[in-house]
Amino acid sequence: METNYPNNMYDYYRSNSSMFEERVDSRKRMINIALAAVCLLLLIIPSIIPIGNLLVRIIAVAGLFYFGFSVLLGNKNWYNKQSNGKITELAIRKFATPKRGTVPGGADDRKVMELFANNDWAGLADEPEADDRPLQLYIHEDAVGKTFYVQLMRYFSSSDFRGVTEVKEIKEPQYSNFYQLIKDIKSTI
Repeated sequence: METNYPNNMYDYYRSNSSMFEERVDSRKRMINIALAAVCLLLLIIPSIIPIGNLLVRIIAVAGLFYFGFSVLLGNKNWYNKQSNGKITELAIRKFATPKRGTVPGGADDRKVMELFANNDWAGLADEPEADDRPLQLYIHEDAVGKTFYVQLMRYFSSSDFRGVTEVKEIKEPQYSNFYQLIKDIKSTI
């Protein structure tokens, strides 16, 4: 029996539009527009900087692409509507077990999933970690609203990575109780 969990944290935010919203950081966007304009100016008039014109143009083209794409695609963040707090990615924990290539839902998966289901944050923090492993814990935080958002995700294949649990919201008073413990869960990003 397969339960329908959110594919990732951002799907959870999108599906709960009454609680969350995606906002554009207009200040960062304006800075990126200004930097893209400077790069465009250097591309047109490279002699402003007294080094080789070709080098200035190469740097200007690279900067124009970077800042241009940042303006078009970036500068968006998720916010909690109630607290007006920005939701930031705190950590990704990659558990050493299960190993790559194991069948989803095996004994090693169940152990970590039971720790998650029982809110055993100390047990999850003590689980060994390793890179390149299929079962991962994602932790996001709304520091203003004093809320952690956590979800277990798993690779089922190289192109199928999705949530295997619901997204848990850890709010006050549990937020304060587990704050240091969750912050100590080292990120393997």
